[in-house]
Amino acid sequence: MADQVKKGVCGLCIQHCFIGVRVRNGEFVGIEPVQIGDSPAAKRATSIVKGCIKNRAAKEFLYHPMRVNYPQKRVGERGQDRWQRITWEQALDEIAEKLKRIADVYGPEAVLFAANAELGTPDEFRGRFQNLFGSPNYVASQHICYGVAQTLALALSGSNIFLSPIQSETRCIMLLATNPAQSNRPLWLQILDARKSGLKLIVIDPRRTESTRIADIWLQPRPGTDAALLLSMMHVIITEGLHNREFVQQYCYGFDQLRERVKDYPPEKVSHITRVPADRIREAARLYATSKPAITWGRALERVPNTVSALHAKLLLPAMTGNLDVRGGDRMNLPHPSAVLSGETALSDKLPQEQKAKMISGKGKFLTWPVYEKIAKNIKRVTPRPASPMWLMAAHPPSVFRAMITGKPYPVKGMITVSHNPLVCNPNTGQIIEAMKKIDLHVAMDIFMTPTCQLADYVLPPASCLERPVLFGGDYWAGLIGGEAALTPRYERKTEYYFWRELGKRLGQDEYWPWETLEEAYDHVVAPLGISFEQFVAKGGVDVPRHEFKKYERLGFGTRTEKFELYSTVLEELGGDPLPSYQDSPQPRFSSAKIASEYPLTLITGGRILQYHHSGSRQLKPCRQKTPDPIAQLNPLTAATLGIGDGDWLWIETPSGRSKHKCRHFEGIASDVVHAQHGWWFPEEPGAEPSLHGLWRSNINVVIDEEHQVPDPVSGSWTTNGIACKVYRAEDQGELIETSDVNRSGKRSDG
Repeated sequence: MADQVKKGVCGLCIQHCFIGVRVRNGEFVGIEPVQIGDSPAAKRATSIVKGCIKNRAAKEFLYHPMRVNYPQKRVGERGQDRWQRITWEQALDEIAEKLKRIADVYGPEAVLFAANAELGTPDEFRGRFQNLFGSPNYVASQHICYGVAQTLALALSGSNIFLSPIQSETRCIMLLATNPAQSNRPLWLQILDARKSGLKLIVIDPRRTESTRIADIWLQPRPGTDAALLLSMMHVIITEGLHNREFVQQYCYGFDQLRERVKDYPPEKVSHITRVPADRIREAARLYATSKPAITWGRALERVPNTVSALHAKLLLPAMTGNLDVRGGDRMNLPHPSAVLSGETALSDKLPQEQKAKMISGKGKFLTWPVYEKIAKNIKRVTPRPASPMWLMAAHPPSVFRAMITGKPYPVKGMITVSHNPLVCNPNTGQIIEAMKKIDLHVAMDIFMTPTCQLADYVLPPASCLERPVLFGGDYWAGLIGGEAALTPRYERKTEYYFWRELGKRLGQDEYWPWETLEEAYDHVVAPLGISFEQFVAKGGVDVPRHEFKKYERLGFGTRTEKFELYSTVLEELGGDPLPSYQDSPQPRFSSAKIASEYPLTLITGGRILQYHHSGSRQLKPCRQKTPDPIAQLNPLTAATLGIGDGDWLWIETPSGRSKHKCRHFEGIASDVVHAQHGWWFPEEPGAEPSLHGLWRSNINVVIDEEHQVPDPVSGSWTTNGIACKVYRAEDQGELIETSDVNRSGKRSDG
């Protein structure tokens, strides 16, 4: 039988590349590019697919012996890695019965949903089930990735300001704590191409990266001082008259107040805060303001102190310089004008107001239903279809896990995790384990058996992105991309849609699940385009409506003032600062001189690794061979003082715990800073406790304890960049099997 090339969408990272999947006699052969058109973007997409290491690992991913293939039920205690194979029918019946029991006794809010759409999963159907069930509690990464930034963008402008492509007109791009060479290959190749035509590049990053090496200007701030640096750039732009007076006067609200605020941030003062020379701050501000149009990129600002202020300042720069929604500048994206949006599919309106009010928001005021509904009301001035709440807001993860333990503000007794690994991706690992052991029900659905799965009562086998159809986009990115199921799922792997629909039917939601298959559900999503999902894929699988620039000239802004709010009325109503500011935010546990001297270094973490996506792909040989061990970058001068050689194993320790990494001497980092990779666990190690697949050894979240830092007072975001720590050589330099001196809470057993 001749080979077939199916049109698919890769879900092995967030990029969701359009791919061709070569299939022979129903078996996977390989992934190859599918070029749509002859544009430079299409050629770059082809190059990315050809060179992707994850694609080279796709066959092993599909047929890996450690994949979850059948529904399993726990026998014995949680964490013993003892399982009984059961049928889907038994699993669904028992899970539905236990969910109903929890809802009857404690209310539906007592069930937590934890999902991750980054593997191409149809997360809108999780939202559909959850809203019909009646729980407001969903956790993912919104507080430290995407959610705060985009909710703030909506509050200030009424639109998403995100994913702006470099165009032929773009003259400058400023990267803030992001390294697209490792995290975003499409953007990186765009930058390399545009540099040949004179694109100016400014990089703000405490580490030297591929991006800093080719930059016109590299600013290397002290970790956590980004807000001060950006305010100082605005000081220069305003005092030197480099702002766009016409745009500011006609379309901005609060410029006079902003002008007064930035007077407190002259470069000489900010240089002492950030360690960036004053003349470099001026140089960067002038280059950004005069190289028009310009765009800004960066997501790590949601993980630094002063989160909301840093993001606020970042969003004000394109507005005050007139780079907003112009060709080649930062785009204001509205949802797809035709396709059914994820928020509509999720039936957010079916969640009663009294249940919305019960969402556990913890220390954050921002990612909540009242704030979203206030913002959405304003946005309806410019579009009847505001961005979906499911992508923007969520319960506060540490607070929900604490509620599982304490029963406050109310008991949380059940949890469903889909493609989500909070034991590796959330702070305070010990607290999460304690929480998971306290609840009555934990259901996990994941490709591989993760540490989180090991603490579940039921583990269910999902179909991968190559074994199911995928439809992505529409809500925060105006384009849609879709691909067919290239392969028939093996064993008893099922789509997440199957799981949510069958569970919903068992709980009285029958009328809301009219589509028997995921393909039929996607027919509904693309129906306004006048075609079926199959036809959508056949014609190319991509629909990107033409972007209308300068929409504000026709529509105004979707805010209370109908202008871009430099001075935010939404933040003001929340009792927050309506303008960005910088506050030096010491961690309470590091406030004394004794503690400060014991933890003299600053930890930053989260730098991306090209072959991994967060905690994924550690099982795959092509990926693991590239980076087999967790790496910590340490300045050679500091390492010499501490007696740590290049390649030695070291401990990174805070009062919350310690994490073991292999040292890499790295001159591109300040002498008082250490960078550690995130997402590490060891699938090849035993799943039973105490190991949990090597969870405790090199998981950097063991040392991050949100409760004892200073979460942002508006967003509730916790810090992963700017944590006081110490580093010392690990005595055991051999094969790492056990770390018996680290107890179950992640803290040193020797005190």
